[in-house]
Amino acid sequence: MNSIDKEHILQAALSVFAEHGFRGTSVKSIAKIVNIDDSLVYYHFKTKINLWNQAMFLMSEKYHQEASQIIKLNKDLSNINLGKSLTRHMVYFVAENPALYQIIMHEMTQNTDRSDWLAENMLKPFSDRLEKVLEDYSQSGYQLKMPIANYFSLNIGIIWTFFIMDKINKKLYNVDVFQKEEIERHADMVIELIYSSITKSQS
Repeated sequence: MNSIDKEHILQAALSVFAEHGFRGTSVKSIAKIVNIDDSLVYYHFKTKINLWNQAMFLMSEKYHQEASQIIKLNKDLSNINLGKSLTRHMVYFVAENPALYQIIMHEMTQNTDRSDWLAENMLKPFSDRLEKVLEDYSQSGYQLKMPIANYFSLNIGIIWTFFIMDKINKKLYNVDVFQKEEIERHADMVIELIYSSITKSQS
């Protein structure tokens, strides 16, 4: 009973929560996807909300571990170029994990314990990292031309919306947003737009 692949269950849970929302998802439907009895899911995760929390925490940890590795491997880059590398990574991460942003975008329109959890455990750490990056820019002689709240929203919106609208982009423009070349093109444009708001201070 203890040999089941918990991460496999959590990944399945993410896809179901993304498609049906928290209220529309049952533990039974998640168990069915991974071909196990729902009693086994309850044995390991106790409740649906605990399953949701652990699934989201899994993705949060994955993102922050990858971002930390990028910082470690690119510590010799200038602050601006390191920031661009982190932005590009976020584009790739969102493209690889569509269920994650679908859940976040849906939940953040609600006033629930889940939206509070996401704000504190996923969005705040990203915001804190962003503020640290901006502090480093300032020390290097760069300045942000907008308030941090707008800049944070710009980062989230411009990166995620392209992938959220995948069905619309296919129908209107015959563009598959998850093709490698489209992801790379989007990353290039995101970096160009976001970093146009950061300028070198006048000496």
